[in-house]
Amino acid sequence: MTKLKAIVAGAFALALGNQAATAQDYPQEPIRMIVAAGAGGGTDVLVRTIQPYLEKELNGTIVVVNVPGSGSVGGSRQVYEADPDGYSVLVNHVTLLTAMALGKADFKITDFELAALGVEIPLVSVVPASSKITNLDELMELARGSDPVISGVNLGAVNHFSMLMLEANGKGAKFRYVQTGGGAATTAALLGEHINVGVLAGSEALPITESGEVRVIAALGGDRISYFPDVPTATEQGYPMNMGVEYMWLMPAGTPQDRVERFGAALKAVLANPEIAETLTKRGMVPTFQTGSEAAGEVAELYKTLESVAAAMEK
Repeated sequence: MTKLKAIVAGAFALALGNQAATAQDYPQEPIRMIVAAGAGGGTDVLVRTIQPYLEKELNGTIVVVNVPGSGSVGGSRQVYEADPDGYSVLVNHVTLLTAMALGKADFKITDFELAALGVEIPLVSVVPASSKITNLDELMELARGSDPVISGVNLGAVNHFSMLMLEANGKGAKFRYVQTGGGAATTAALLGEHINVGVLAGSEALPITESGEVRVIAALGGDRISYFPDVPTATEQGYPMNMGVEYMWLMPAGTPQDRVERFGAALKAVLANPEIAETLTKRGMVPTFQTGSEAAGEVAELYKTLESVAAAMEK
């Protein structure tokens, strides 16, 4: 072998060795996992539930950082502006996409590396138990009438967008939207019969459905919900939509792909753990998983839909 060939071969071997070492040695320092919401909420509970399992899979340390407020934009910005080294991970969901669609964020989903799409909290359409409404056709018929049908929402948030998506397929149905806030406030408005319909996370609706205080009339995602097996989806009822709180695990754009994939593989292993799956299911969560590359098209399509809804809101 000539001297030049030897140098080239040595450099190539060194590059491959360094690449392998990078993937194998990650993480070498604590990973900051940003929860763009306060402590005690659904995202925080999810992250802290899987944290010890994920640390074991990664053979590293995870530090959970709660950054509430700004419609999840503030916490998301911290990861957007972080060094792309694999040590900053954002855990967020459709709320970030709605903020982007409404122009509340000056960055896009393409400014992140999507490591995975994993764990879903299904959304459901709910009416008070005293309501005569039992399905979406009956709801839409009332909403096409002269009397207002009041929907409690958090204006600009996922429950508002969900109702707007239903309304768009309602053939002339119109709802009157009032600001109730998030799940707890909307639940209170339903129980007090101050509103006619609301959208809740399945986990929020489950206990008050079992107690007979509310009625679930539709699952808003693509599939029926395991703990509401007899409730048809909106699509099954003739109102096509697929809306749920599915968690995105994001890193800054430019993060080395081997680190993105290493994190995604560790998360996949955790969510496949039967103990974790059982725990999440009891809390109303569905332990799903897709790699970033598998989920990219789904996320892009959802964002496109949300942009259309946001544009219609402005008219």
